[in-house]
Amino acid sequence: MRRFVSKMVLVVGLAVSSNVVHAEDRTAAGKAAGVAKVAEKCEHGVKKSLCTRCNPKLEAVFKAKGDWCSEHGVPESQCAKCNPKLAKEGVK
Repeated sequence: MRRFVSKMVLVVGLAVSSNVVHAEDRTAAGKAAGVAKVAEKCEHGVKKSLCTRCNPKLEAVFKAKGDWCSEHGVPESQCAKCNPKLAKEGVK
C-alpha cells in the first residue's frame, strides 16, 4: 500500500509541476503578444500600416472611404482631437 501511495504522490506532484510550467508559458506568451501589439504602433500611437502621417500615400485611401478629418488633417478614425477616447489609448 505504501508503494501505491508514494507512486500516487509522485504522479500528482509531476502533474502539478507540469501545470505550473504551462501556466508560466501562457503568461510569457501573453506578455510577448502585448509587446508585439505595442511594437506595431508608430510614434503617433496608430498601427504603423495605417498611419497617414508615416505613410502619406494612405491619405487618398482614407479620403475615398469618407474617413477624413479635414480640420486636423488625419483620418477621423485616428483623430485624437475629435475623439478624446483615442487620446486615452495613446493616439497622438
